[in-house]
Amino acid sequence: MTKFKFKRVYTFVFTFACLFLVQQGLAYQRTMKSVAIVHNEIKSKKAKTRQYSVQAKQLDKVETADIRETQNIQTIGNTFLNEMFAILPKLNKSDAKSTVATKDVVSAFLGATFGGDVDQGVPTFHLESNDIVYSKAADGSGLGFGTVKYQLGKAETSTTLLMHIENGKITELQTGAVKDTTGRQ
Repeated sequence: MTKFKFKRVYTFVFTFACLFLVQQGLAYQRTMKSVAIVHNEIKSKKAKTRQYSVQAKQLDKVETADIRETQNIQTIGNTFLNEMFAILPKLNKSDAKSTVATKDVVSAFLGATFGGDVDQGVPTFHLESNDIVYSKAADGSGLGFGTVKYQLGKAETSTTLLMHIENGKITELQTGAVKDTTGRQ
């Protein structure tokens, strides 16, 4: 019986040892998975850090003076307005062109200011003033927004313009009237 008890004790100890080893193996596997997750997270953070570093270097290259300097954008906008008000009094507007704007922009401007609905003769056009404000993005593109006042025949009229300027040309023009809804006078 002693041998039988020893076999039982050995079997119990052996089974317990096997369970302990299996448990330790599973714990090791979970630990390795956790280490792999942490390792991947570190890689991801390093990649993001490199990306942010590259972006920071690019931002360092942009000089704020370049963004605030809108003279070239303003020159394009003023050239466009001068060209258009030189074209408006002429009868044949179908071949109207601009050196600083696309054909669609010229067409939009002519349609918004003249539209062709004049009872008699060719009206006189005269640019009175503009209060267009220009802004420039870091990539060199720009916007011009404001109101152009002009004389159409004997009536003074105005239109609001939003110009999108890219690569030295006005690529898009939105026209219309902006009303003050604040109630201020």
